[in-house]
Amino acid sequence: MAKRTAGDHDEDTISRLRLVIMRLARRLRQQTPSGITPAQLSALSLLAGLGAQSIRALAEMEGVRHPTMSRVVDALTAGGWVEREADPSDGRVVLVRLTPKSKREMERLRRHRNASLEAQLEALAPTDRKRVLTALPALERLLEAGDEPAR
Repeated sequence: MAKRTAGDHDEDTISRLRLVIMRLARRLRQQTPSGITPAQLSALSLLAGLGAQSIRALAEMEGVRHPTMSRVVDALTAGGWVEREADPSDGRVVLVRLTPKSKREMERLRRHRNASLEAQLEALAPTDRKRVLTALPALERLLEAGDEPAR
C-alpha cells in the first residue's frame, strides 16, 4: 500500500507529479538558445513580458538575492541580450531592458515553444487535453503560493 502524505495523496502520485513537471520543464529548456542558463532565460522572459526593470525588481520577482541577479544581468549584458539604462524617474536606479535583437529572439522562442507545446497537447485525447488545460488555474495558484506549504 502506498504511503499517505499530509494532503491525503499517495506518495507515488506526488512523485509522479513532480517528475512530470521536471520533465516538461526540461523539454522546454532544451529549446533554449545555447549558452543561456535557466536563470538567464527566466530574467529574459520577465523583461520580454514586463519591459525594463531594475535589478532589484528582477531579483524580487525571481526570489533571489540582488548580487545573484546582478551576476545574471552581467552575463546577459556581456552576451548582448540586455542593455542597462538610467531610470528616467530616478537617476540612481539602473534599468535593464532587452536589446532589439533579443526582443526578436525572445518572440521567436516564445512562438516556437508555444507551437511545440500545442503540438504535444494536440497529441492527447480531447478529454485528456481538456483535463490538462482545466488544471491550469490550480497550477498557477500553486506557483503563486511559492515555497510555503499551504496551511
